[in-house]
Amino acid sequence: KEAFEQTIAEDGLIEYACYCGNYYGTPRAQVMEWLEQGIDVILEIDVQGSAQVKLRRSDTIRIFVLPPSWQALKSRLISRARDPLKDVAVRLKNAYHELEEGLKFDYAIENGERAAARDLLRVIRAEDPEEFALARQRGKIEALLNGYEEVETIC
Repeated sequence: KEAFEQTIAEDGLIEYACYCGNYYGTPRAQVMEWLEQGIDVILEIDVQGSAQVKLRRSDTIRIFVLPPSWQALKSRLISRARDPLKDVAVRLKNAYHELEEGLKFDYAIENGERAAARDLLRVIRAEDPEEFALARQRGKIEALLNGYEEVETIC
């Protein structure tokens, strides 16, 4: 923990977050080196980290990965069997706030098994990117936000 906090203090991370008591982050030097070489970089990070990267690099394109439903998300979290049910409820509450932040992204794709990887590649390759543009996906995110209470009571 001390080493991670020292790296934060030295601006050694392009993004970082503390999630459920654990630190996560991406080393800044390696990302910047690749970008300077003209290599596109894909980061799999949470919304906090994404916002930090966007502040540092205004040319960042953000793609939000959303669950197909609250029930699917809950089932995935439970089936991992890594967290007690009370922690699953916390993760679902966090997911609600992440969905709110997802409304600020450029694109959104649904994580529904194999289609997510295909759709991600379609966005990256600019193959019909309007299909995944936030303006077109906003309704899915809003529907998930509106359906949150129903799932919360199940936990």
